[in-house]
Amino acid sequence: MAISGAKSGSRRRARGAYGRLSADVPELKRDGFQRPFFKRRAALYVDGFNLFHALKDMGVPELRWLDLQSLARQLAPRGQKIARVTWASAMRPTSPEQQERHQTYRRALEATGVRALMGHYVVHPETCEACGHEWSVATEKQGDVNLALAMIDDAWLNRYDVAYLMTSDGDHAATLRYVKERFPEKELVLVSPPGRYHNKALLSWADFQAHTEVEMLVNSQLPDQVRTIGGIVDRPEGWNMDLPTLVEKGHLKLVVSNG
Repeated sequence: MAISGAKSGSRRRARGAYGRLSADVPELKRDGFQRPFFKRRAALYVDGFNLFHALKDMGVPELRWLDLQSLARQLAPRGQKIARVTWASAMRPTSPEQQERHQTYRRALEATGVRALMGHYVVHPETCEACGHEWSVATEKQGDVNLALAMIDDAWLNRYDVAYLMTSDGDHAATLRYVKERFPEKELVLVSPPGRYHNKALLSWADFQAHTEVEMLVNSQLPDQVRTIGGIVDRPEGWNMDLPTLVEKGHLKLVVSNG
């Protein structure tokens, strides 16, 4: 059973046309009639680096304690069940406090059943040819590859019917192209991180598009304390302030206090 929503005639043209408009890719519909006796298996693949910076740019740190299992359930229509959630990230060589928050979040996600795939950073020197000034640059490694391999491996092992990819990184166009060419029966849904536009290269291979709405983030927060194999982990300091919200005309708006 396909996701409700017909594809437009423009979808019949050859894939790979990066200049396609986003209107050519239908929006994912989450309502409508669903057969109760058969649910399609859905898997969510999250580019953790992309998601973190999208949340950071929103300026609301409370939303970073995000429950990806819950978010996946909100993204998928009722006729689908979440079979797998994968989060790919890397530990940035920054302050000990930031590394501790990252590690705490990873443990909390794993406790909810999320598969966390960790890459690493490589620090290398950069030099200004004009003035000779030198500085260090940290570059993420393995994150994109880990996410691509997970999505492809799960397709080969037939672990999902519908794959949701949350990223705005155009490098993943190769991942979507491979899955769609080798497994044309698999449906691919491109999910934009909050506050981000869809990447045209990715849309070229997507069957549907979806957006991460602010209300989804608010409704997908982990509890303040999460029980893990190694003990209780607490919501990191700075992420646990009260989240003031205002419901106006049926739309949730964020109100950030100055305090």
